[in-house]
Amino acid sequence: MNCVLFYELVSTSARKEVDLRTQELNITQCAAYAFPESKEIVVFKRFYAISLPPDVGNDRSARLRRLGRALASKMPGLCQEAMKHYGSKEGAASSQLFRRVRGKKRLEVCKNYYDDV
Repeated sequence: MNCVLFYELVSTSARKEVDLRTQELNITQCAAYAFPESKEIVVFKRFYAISLPPDVGNDRSARLRRLGRALASKMPGLCQEAMKHYGSKEGAASSQLFRRVRGKKRLEVCKNYYDDV
């Protein structure tokens, strides 16, 4: 059974205003670059989903960071509008554009697309 990961913009206000389908080509290209073994990449209005084979395992963290960097470089306008920046006293500051979404009612529209979720 494939593992389907759903992601949404971190910024609540941008999530309401931005239609991710306008960035479908950028999202699918970047996701295919970070996860060449992905079975399917689908972009919805508020979310995008990546379907991965179960053997991808635990190396997803570094690859997800690579995906985030690739998306940020392809979509600078969206970054200005939607990226959140986090300061850190102990380490370098970080930025985040998308976050993973699990078990939310608003995902029902997306989950209906997948039989195995």
